[in-house]
Amino acid sequence: MLFRSAREFRAAWVATVANIDWPSRPGLPTILARAELDSIVARAVQLKLNALVFQVRPAGDAMYRSAREPWSEWLTGAQGRPPDQDWDPLQYLIERCHRDGLQLHAWFNPFRASHPSGKSKPARNHVRSRLPSLCVKYGSYVWMDPGNPRAAAWSLDVILDVVRRYDLDGIHID
Repeated sequence: MLFRSAREFRAAWVATVANIDWPSRPGLPTILARAELDSIVARAVQLKLNALVFQVRPAGDAMYRSAREPWSEWLTGAQGRPPDQDWDPLQYLIERCHRDGLQLHAWFNPFRASHPSGKSKPARNHVRSRLPSLCVKYGSYVWMDPGNPRAAAWSLDVILDVVRRYDLDGIHID
């Protein structure tokens, strides 16, 4: 027998690593980055989706205002460099989604510390700079060692910080 839930989860993932889905290029001016997010939300509504899953931590960096980790190079063009205007992409997207009746879920890559498409040196507050002993190179990636209790605690602290500060509807761990 086929069961159907009373409420379906109809979502799209918005990948930020390597500028796959958003922003269209590193260092995009804030006004254009916001317009791209607006377009993504409008398309989700048009497709009758009910949620977006937004990649907030692609490689030990942040697509949101964080005291713990650096701004993502895929947002600003250089890891640790703040946006050209004072804004918080995650907060903006939460407000935009909720206004249009969509859930916003935060998507974390808890142990990836670098991606081969990254061009920036690690920022001073990046895990590779602060705690290099937690990181291991594997192929063209650098990963935080998930078997290291300090690495697990670091990622959990980052996730809990976001959960406590933002009105999210879900968390996804990849």
